[in-house]
Amino acid sequence: MFSSSSCTMRTPQLPKRNNSSILMTSLHLKKIPLLLLTTTLLLVAAATRRSNSNSNSRHDNGQSSSKFFVMCFSSSRLSSFSSHHRTTLKGASFRYNNRQYHPLQQRFAADSTIKATVLLHGAKSNSSADNITKTIKSRSKKASPKTKTATATKKQSSITNTIHSQPKEYSKQKGSAATSTYTATGNQAMMMAARQYNSQLTKCNSVSELLSSFMEQTSSSTSTSLSSNNNANDNKSSAATHMAGAQKLNSVNFSTCLHRLARFAAKGSYSSTPSSPPPSSSSNSNNNNPKNDARKQVLSDPRFALLVCSMAEMASGIDPSISVKIGNEIVTTEWKENYCGCDNSIGGNIKYEEGMMMIREADDVLNDIVGLSGNDDNTINTNNDSGVIAIPSVETRFATAEEIMNQLSTPQTKDSFSSRECSNVCWALAKLRVVPPSSAFALGRVVVIDDDGDDESHSDDDNGDDGGRRRRRKNFLSSRQFVSLDEMALDVVSSTLQVRMQLFEEARKRKSGGSSNGAWIPELSRLAGKVMDLIAVKIIIEYGKRNNGDSSDDDTSSSSSSTNTIFNPQEMASVLWAYAKSDRADNALFSTVAAELIRQTGYELERGGQGPRPQELSNTIWAFATAGIRGEQQIESVRFAADALDEGEGLFFGNAFKPQELANTGWALATLHSKRGEGTSTEAVEDDGIVRILRWIAKDIMQRVESFKPQEISNSVWAFSTVGFGYDASCGTNAHNDYVHVATDDPDGDKELVYDALEVIAENALSRLHNFKAQELNNLAWGFTRLGHRTERTEKLLKGVAKELTERTWQFKPQDIGTTLWSLATAECFDQDAFMAGASRLNLKHIRSFKPQEMSNTVWALATAGFAPKHMRAFDTTLVPATQRPSAKMVMSDPVTECFAAVASEAMRRPQDFKDQELKDVIWAFSKIGVRHPALFKKVAHHLVAANGRGFGGFSSQGLGNTLWSFAKQAQLSLEVIDSLGDSVKLGSTGRLAVYETSCLDIGEKAIKTLFVRAAEGGIELGLDRFTNQDLSNTVWAYSTLGLLHSGFFKAAENQVLKRLKNLRPFKGQEIANILWSFATLNAQPDPALIDALSSYIASVCSGKKGVADEYSISKIFKRQELANVAWSCAVVGRYPEELMKILYAGIVGTANDPNRMKQIFNDDGLQQSSIMTLYYVQLAADIEASKLRLALPTGFPNGWGESEGHARGNGDDLIEMSSSMLTLTISKLQRDVSNTFTEIGFENVLEHVIDTNEIKDEYGVSLPQTPQEFLSIDIANIGQKVGVEVDGPGHFVRLIDDTRKSSKKVLDSQFADKGENRVNGPTLLKHRLLTHLGWNIIHLPYWEYQSLGGDRDKERKYCQSLLR
Repeated sequence: MFSSSSCTMRTPQLPKRNNSSILMTSLHLKKIPLLLLTTTLLLVAAATRRSNSNSNSRHDNGQSSSKFFVMCFSSSRLSSFSSHHRTTLKGASFRYNNRQYHPLQQRFAADSTIKATVLLHGAKSNSSADNITKTIKSRSKKASPKTKTATATKKQSSITNTIHSQPKEYSKQKGSAATSTYTATGNQAMMMAARQYNSQLTKCNSVSELLSSFMEQTSSSTSTSLSSNNNANDNKSSAATHMAGAQKLNSVNFSTCLHRLARFAAKGSYSSTPSSPPPSSSSNSNNNNPKNDARKQVLSDPRFALLVCSMAEMASGIDPSISVKIGNEIVTTEWKENYCGCDNSIGGNIKYEEGMMMIREADDVLNDIVGLSGNDDNTINTNNDSGVIAIPSVETRFATAEEIMNQLSTPQTKDSFSSRECSNVCWALAKLRVVPPSSAFALGRVVVIDDDGDDESHSDDDNGDDGGRRRRRKNFLSSRQFVSLDEMALDVVSSTLQVRMQLFEEARKRKSGGSSNGAWIPELSRLAGKVMDLIAVKIIIEYGKRNNGDSSDDDTSSSSSSTNTIFNPQEMASVLWAYAKSDRADNALFSTVAAELIRQTGYELERGGQGPRPQELSNTIWAFATAGIRGEQQIESVRFAADALDEGEGLFFGNAFKPQELANTGWALATLHSKRGEGTSTEAVEDDGIVRILRWIAKDIMQRVESFKPQEISNSVWAFSTVGFGYDASCGTNAHNDYVHVATDDPDGDKELVYDALEVIAENALSRLHNFKAQELNNLAWGFTRLGHRTERTEKLLKGVAKELTERTWQFKPQDIGTTLWSLATAECFDQDAFMAGASRLNLKHIRSFKPQEMSNTVWALATAGFAPKHMRAFDTTLVPATQRPSAKMVMSDPVTECFAAVASEAMRRPQDFKDQELKDVIWAFSKIGVRHPALFKKVAHHLVAANGRGFGGFSSQGLGNTLWSFAKQAQLSLEVIDSLGDSVKLGSTGRLAVYETSCLDIGEKAIKTLFVRAAEGGIELGLDRFTNQDLSNTVWAYSTLGLLHSGFFKAAENQVLKRLKNLRPFKGQEIANILWSFATLNAQPDPALIDALSSYIASVCSGKKGVADEYSISKIFKRQELANVAWSCAVVGRYPEELMKILYAGIVGTANDPNRMKQIFNDDGLQQSSIMTLYYVQLAADIEASKLRLALPTGFPNGWGESEGHARGNGDDLIEMSSSMLTLTISKLQRDVSNTFTEIGFENVLEHVIDTNEIKDEYGVSLPQTPQEFLSIDIANIGQKVGVEVDGPGHFVRLIDDTRKSSKKVLDSQFADKGENRVNGPTLLKHRLLTHLGWNIIHLPYWEYQSLGGDRDKERKYCQSLLR
């Protein structure tokens, strides 16, 4: 595969000339008498040596005047041939492209005169040899054309190749750059020449100097040649006219030049004089980063393109003596004739467009690079009139590529790169970021068919049998799949030729006064990718052969054991790094190299050798993580490293890890773990290895934290937090903290270990936070927050991070802004300056530079921290008149308002770019902070449920619940707007109806119903067992707030709650209250078993020290409003568990009739008015329906029990009196019309008859407080007959939105049965029961029935008359 020599030369190197470049041309010689030629060369060499001793090298970047210099075959090389070789060479010839070629007898135009002049530049010697001019005249001799078969051509080609062939013996020395010995007597001189040039390269101090040195070394004026068959044309060649370095460089020189060039570019050292512009750049870069400037200048420098082309050609095995013109003709003609001129019966028929893709495989554009016309007749053979073409078979492709490469290469030039050189080349290309990622340019691989017919890519397991190899090839059509290494190499060469042609075109433009536009750069980038692909496939094939015990390609393989290696561990790690960095990795390459690394290490350890260094395995694991490749070898690498650390007590084969190596390893482990799928069979093995390595990292941090740089500290903390190593579960979870934690056999021990390590880090990092970069501060804060580490030191550390964010906001990238604010908000570090500084970055001017996650994190953090916009009504176009909304200038004057405006604009502009969680977090933030934005929510709703909408298929349970909660909360916020703006709000309803009406105005009734239907279906499909208690609570609350009932979802939710209660799964008080309230509000008719199960659960969690619930124990679980909602729900359902009701009353009003004491216990300002009214309903219902419980409200209630509303509290006797009425009565137009109709038919009535507590107490004996309160009313009442008519508008019904609903199970009479999509809601049902208990006959008039009469008075009277019957 690769040469085991780092210096592969074939001829003594003549004295090097560093004068001017020469005219690029190709010079052919006629047959020259050997004695004359040898004598001439000896004289030239002597004169050259004397001249060169007195001359000085002069770098002129190839811009000096052109001079001709001809060098023939070296005498030392010719004299080494045996007479048999000379005889063979004398008579050998081969035919190519209808031309007859002879190795020593090239064809020229008739009567041409060749003047070979040796110019000794700069020589000042008195010797007559200082100025020798030799003129050789000869006439060309036409070679008789003969027709030869492909087999004969290959045979003659192989004869020609024997010119360069020399047996080589591979050394068993480990690693790359193992020295090989040749039989050629000048081998030592060649190695010396290469080393001398390498020494010259090491003295270059910038990219520009390196490229200038390369151009001078490969110019046609340079006499140095590394060829073993130097001829006169060698010195007329250059990197521009000849391929693969024009015999002036070898693989070591290419490797060294590229490696140093990448290092200089990484340091920003393009030129030793920074003010000098790059040779090819006509424009100056505005980027202030010198590293980026240097890299851009390198990529736009034509000399770099020429260097890469030459290197790629040598890596492909191209003979450096071949000129670009000849190589172009061979590739174009042979490829075209064999690929496009094949018989139509080969390969099978495909469509024309697909055929063109095949002909131009891998962007070869073989016709375009030489300027040929695009005549289809020259490239494609059609066999019918339908545009269908014949495509060559795999066998044809294989044979063609092999034949062409045999003409372009020799046995010596193939596999000329050693392992170290390959790793250096890959490293340099990756470091320069010139290689396109696989997502932009597909990987190139050799594909074969396995014995069972399955495709097998990335390998070329031919076992040396060409016939078998061809039979196993698959006949396929793919732009980046190849049938052989030869075809891959030819693909590389075609790209180098294209780049060269583009460079020539650029040169012509510049010569004519034009400017360079870097047209070659895209193809140069693809070329770099192809080179890396070629090296990757060679690695896979070679190790595949070695692992299979097949080394038939090496003549000396019989003497080599399978334990011999090509790449040493450092080189393997470098290769993996390069492919990961450039995103051109795949599992085949990484598994192969990692397996070899472990195998090689095991072999060395068995023999007492030294294992790999920490950096090598650290880089290997890092590469797997960066490439995102998981698999058996990746997990084996983790286990291998963990075992080595445990056995060495923290040392890796006797070597201590550096902090950077530890941090990189930890980062890689966490990254790989986060990409792991669920339920893999190797989870336990991987988790065990990860935990053991992380333990050593934590221990090392505590021992030498001062040695860890800021990046290494932040990466370590990030690694711990990403896998949840040492996570403090007591801190709970949140929206951004729902990760799978790594499994550990000692959770308590790991928690203690990480706790100690974080304390050390917090104390150490606080004193040097100014040295942390923005991203490092971000990772530090995120890690501490995610791990739940809440200590005094952590609080100081986060305050320090907040201060750094405030003082150097401009250094924080968008990602750092969002995540840092998220961390501060989650840890409840509400530093106002930091949040204002972060919000100011997300403005309307720069918002498009932020990614969706960064925007969502920022507004989520602002909402969580409670930093509300100054202009809360800025976006409410539904309810707030335009005259009362702030101007754009006012919006931009407040950073938080502008931040929310900017994020909303982007979410509406490109909702498809937001992930499910990101979209959810944005709308959640608006609803949480209390900002209505109808346009945003309408856009999101349509994006989710439109014809081609996103749907809820990808949403998590939390995402689904929070999304519905956000939509419901937006509508509920309308009540605050109504209270604030009063009559300015153009809304014709109040209460529950106002909420539903607002949602319809904001989004559209059809859209809001569709949204909640799809969400219910998505939740059921997802499985409610995956919902947390909070997810269930949020979801059912949203449905009930909008009055939408999906019976199927609520039944599934009921079953899920019952299941969890039986399994003693803990619920929070708010979750219980919301679930019960939602079922009751929607009249979802839960099973009585649900109330009983919740009663038992509440009794168990509210028990005090003596096993009895009291005010203090209850306050730890519930707020008083939640208790009131639970009591109201029991009344609606009509079920009053005795133990539960006593707990509820004890928690709401206590046992000592002391409102102030209850306020102190529950830390509130008193009962809300809605809760007080709720208690009257509950007391009335319980006293009538469950009188045996003897429940009673305190004396004097509700005076003193309500919210203080800002009034100062007295000494206990100064109780605040509440209004005698808790009702807000409005009379609608429909209500008046119905009342008039009843009057017309003789039914006397009054509107809004009110029943107060005194009436109830005196007439019905119900136990209510003596303080009179109005809390019941009847829309239309005939007091004498005690007949009431309830005009039920839309606010009295819930809307049934699923098709699987069943009719109401419990109805008092037919008027309460479901009517189409409508069902009477819970409040209406409870009111009806209470009025009935009080002796009233209540008639319900649904609004749609009366409105359907169309205003016909006769019909209206008949309808009302029918209700009284």
